[in-house]
Amino acid sequence: MKTIGVISDTHIKPNGKRRIPQIVFETFKNVDFILHAGDLNALKVVSELETLAPVFVVHGNNEDAQTFSALATSQRIEVEDCVIGLVHGDLPLTNKMPKPLMNATGNRETAANAISHFENDEAVNCIIFGHSHIPLKMALQVAGREMLLFNPGSASDRRREPQHSCGLLRVEGKRIDAELIYW
Repeated sequence: MKTIGVISDTHIKPNGKRRIPQIVFETFKNVDFILHAGDLNALKVVSELETLAPVFVVHGNNEDAQTFSALATSQRIEVEDCVIGLVHGDLPLTNKMPKPLMNATGNRETAANAISHFENDEAVNCIIFGHSHIPLKMALQVAGREMLLFNPGSASDRRREPQHSCGLLRVEGKRIDAELIYW
């Protein structure tokens, strides 16, 4: 079994006051690796998280130039018998919105954007995304297969959400369990 820390939208500027909250370090202390779904704002966030475990990260839409150019738009990560797609979710790869999302709330457009990056990859069974700062854990049928959509919210910039959040994934074989952590 693998345990994965999931974080997004930290919005930590190189010389700003915002920091990764201590609860994130406590929550992620025994993870096998960490996924960051973009809007770090500075590469130092990766260095700080790497003190805990290896980090996979994609760029968001608010990165400084150095961070944006250093990171990919999306990543595909194989964990045991599962494949996880990692993307920020600010822009679609295609303009097609899956029907089950038409009536979903909150993350609808962002989730559809995230799905568009992986909908033709039949092996992807979980998509991690950010951008909206709205936590989401949702099972969905996409292209005839069940997929887990997971947005950890934001650990340091909750915006209109009542709490900060991050997440944990537990992968065992083909099974993925997701947990949102709030404070």
